[in-house]
Amino acid sequence: MTAEGDSSLKKKVEGEFSEQTVDVSNLVRTLVKSFLRSDSNYGAITDIKSDIGFIYDLVVKYIEGEKMDVYALKLDDRILLSRTSADFDGVYEVLKTRSELQIKKDMIEIWDDAANRILHLIVVPVKKHFPIEYSNAKEKAKIIEKISSMTWTLSPP
Repeated sequence: MTAEGDSSLKKKVEGEFSEQTVDVSNLVRTLVKSFLRSDSNYGAITDIKSDIGFIYDLVVKYIEGEKMDVYALKLDDRILLSRTSADFDGVYEVLKTRSELQIKKDMIEIWDDAANRILHLIVVPVKKHFPIEYSNAKEKAKIIEKISSMTWTLSPP
């Protein structure tokens, strides 16, 4: 469930559900639980062949219902996941030294690591980090525009 799509995870999830009997809520639970079992603080749900808004709502409801320290972000046709790591402050300091600040708006910052073609979206108040890969300057500009035009609020606890 990485941004590029972890094929081993896909196989594991596909093996748990047959094509004809997929219950979307169970699939969402399985994907989020698989993310939580992984060693990564970042994940993505991609290749969604259903209504992305519906799937995103299910992800958010499941995260909130289980009171998980996970933040979900819908970005175009994928859902990005981030959990707070104990070393967030260290990661944040490193990315600030290796990246250039592109946007600081409301409660978000976008840092560009041009050498690795990664935009680092930081949701400052909740210490969430979303690394978002891009392939060229046009795609980078589109992602920055999309994220900076979003409305950012925190849900009540």
